[in-house]
Amino acid sequence: MTDPAAPLSTDLFARRYGETLLARAAPLFEQAALNARQAGLDAMVHTAGSPPELCLEVRGMEQSYASHYRIEADTARQCVHHVLYFVADGTTQTLDGGLDSINAMVIDTQLAGLFREGFGLTLPTVAARHPAGFW
Repeated sequence: MTDPAAPLSTDLFARRYGETLLARAAPLFEQAALNARQAGLDAMVHTAGSPPELCLEVRGMEQSYASHYRIEADTARQCVHHVLYFVADGTTQTLDGGLDSINAMVIDTQLAGLFREGFGLTLPTVAARHPAGFW
């Protein structure tokens, strides 16, 4: 049995991060992008890099630049950064966590913040997954 507190090799951390990101976060990002498009916003999900970062970019039709929610790995520190950027005021919010922070509760909370603070919207699929009073 391995020590759960022991750091992983860089390669193992990167592999687990990539697998978790694509299995858990990508479907939620795609669903949020669909909801955004249904609300009249321009939304796109993409990945880049190695290990991959996952990014949801959202903009109003009249906006030149996009607000975004990006999940990226810090392999040196073996942590995950959840980054929200709001184009309207140029602010960035970062939440750091372990691999276990790539879960529906954290992602839904970040997505809700992006759409509430950036666009004054509530995502119907996020609201449906959480009981009244959750936020």
